[in-house]
Amino acid sequence: MKFLVSIIFIFLFAVNANSHSGGTNAGGCHMNYTTGQYHCHQAKQTDPFKTYYYIKHQGRSYGPYSSYSSCMSAIRGSGVMGAYCSTSKY
Repeated sequence: MKFLVSIIFIFLFAVNANSHSGGTNAGGCHMNYTTGQYHCHQAKQTDPFKTYYYIKHQGRSYGPYSSYSSCMSAIRGSGVMGAYCSTSKY
């Protein structure tokens, strides 16, 4: 009987966790394609000897991305107009 009550209690108070699309880039961040917002989950240490690409849009820089194609994919996926990829962080 306690087991049945426990199961009912779990189902009554279970909270749904909603995720969003997109894996993280080299810095632990990504563009949420549903909302078009860029955000970070866990910051990662980048390799100082590797070339990274950054999304440039309206005077802001988003990234790093490990390849030009992953940078362009993030732009296409977000649907943001006027953005481009650059190797400059600033």
